Amino acid sequence: MCASVLLLASTLASLVLGQGDPGYPVKNPSTAYWQIPPHPDVADHQSPQLPESADIVIIGSGMSGTSIAWHLLMDRHPRDNNATRAPRIAMIEARRACSGATGRNGGHIRPSSYDEYESARRVTTREQAAKITRFRARHVDALLRAAARLPALQRKAASVRPVDSLDVYFEEAAWARAVRQWETLREELPEIGSEWDVLQREEAARVSLMPDAVGALTGTAKVAGAIWAYRFVTNGLKMLLDTYPDSLSLDTHTTATAVKAVKDSTRNFEVATDRGTIRADHVVYATNAWSPHFVPVLGNALAGRLLSMSAQLGGAGLPKAGEWPAYRDNVSLPGGRAWSLFVRGDLDYIVQQPEHGEYMFGGGAGVESSSGGGERDAYDDSGTPAQVVAAYLDGALPTYFGYENWGAERSDFPADAGPDVYAGRTKRVWTGVEGFTADELPLVGPLSETQTNRTARNPAAGGEWVSAGFNGEGMDYAWLSGRAVGEMILSRMANTTDEALFEWFPKAFLPTEERLIKRNATSMARRGIGRRIAHP
Repeated sequence: MCASVLLLASTLASLVLGQGDPGYPVKNPSTAYWQIPPHPDVADHQSPQLPESADIVIIGSGMSGTSIAWHLLMDRHPRDNNATRAPRIAMIEARRACSGATGRNGGHIRPSSYDEYESARRVTTREQAAKITRFRARHVDALLRAAARLPALQRKAASVRPVDSLDVYFEEAAWARAVRQWETLREELPEIGSEWDVLQREEAARVSLMPDAVGALTGTAKVAGAIWAYRFVTNGLKMLLDTYPDSLSLDTHTTATAVKAVKDSTRNFEVATDRGTIRADHVVYATNAWSPHFVPVLGNALAGRLLSMSAQLGGAGLPKAGEWPAYRDNVSLPGGRAWSLFVRGDLDYIVQQPEHGEYMFGGGAGVESSSGGGERDAYDDSGTPAQVVAAYLDGALPTYFGYENWGAERSDFPADAGPDVYAGRTKRVWTGVEGFTADELPLVGPLSETQTNRTARNPAAGGEWVSAGFNGEGMDYAWLSGRAVGEMILSRMANTTDEALFEWFPKAFLPTEERLIKRNATSMARRGIGRRIAHP
């Protein structure tokens, strides 16, 4: 998908960032289709007693937090081979496991490399932009490899797979710009540019089955995947808990309220929760839009935005997974098809599920703002989408595909899907809070004492870290960002340098002082990101 288009989707009421506290996640979030059913062993997992001490506290149990724990435990760096034990990790989560953005997303592992290379070039160097583009493209293979380490049934449930990939354009000016971006990518970064092809109007309409398409860019399986992220994360956590019972604890329904440095302890920090305190040498904020609650200066560059998703059935006239019109030299992939749809300066997105053919359809951000749809709290995911957005999501797919292609409504969906799955064509609608940044790049890495306003007792043996702000594109940012934070922590613990890390990890993601200066908040305010609504 294309982050820059999504970020420009609306201009809402003015706000001042860097001064507000996002607070805590609401206790009664809407239920995403992805979260049905909840994982029986992980969703509400708690330790018999909250740990009093740990080497590392990870706040957040989504893709990023799970990746950090995974790589610290399963893929420990060779320099740590002589360690007598694995690090002791305490993961805490305010709500159910994987209840934030990861469990509410669109299911894509699909960077729009041509657009994102240009976007990165605007805010960093050409070298870093190339590294970012490669980094994002690597997530398809990285997540496939990670899923392969799950037990067979859990691997199937996670549904990490390559997919057909189409970025479809419906306006001539936007299409011409995309083609120019692709030409630049092909010239300056050919190993990624060669994974994309251009389809002009007639061919784009034929392959996409979208009659109004003016053009499309198709990506190969190397740069296009999909995932049932909730199942991947919760099954991954289950495997880690079973494999490393003495090294990892998971405490859901445990809200972290504050972090402070401590001097009268063998540890550096104390994490206060509503169930007690945990002392640790390292604290990691894998809390996405809520990270500024713990480190207020992050609010100058990071804020939340409410996005909307649905799960629904396509028409009976549309092909099943693996039966779509082929493009390039490949047949349609059995993992299904995924689309990014660029229309009216906005972005919609679809992932087709291979087993029962659900269409995971999100977007409509511009519809709400253009309708004057009322005030919505950017951090409240307890409700369903605004009425105008829900109506748009419910009706847009037949118009995209054309009623002549859509056919009759399907009647072959399993009848025993459960009480939380709606009986009609639309199976579920929900909202989610995504974390957006001023420069459209994640914030990943160590936080300085100046930024946190906390001084560690032994800075050489501890620290605070962030992995957040994935701009609605977490599936091609978060997993390897978590790996990077894990390697940085191991380097700090071993008192070694981590320069080898930056051979593949972009330094542009580091939370530098320049990225956190206050003027960055203004650009987010103009885009309507981070709005809070006062509740009585």
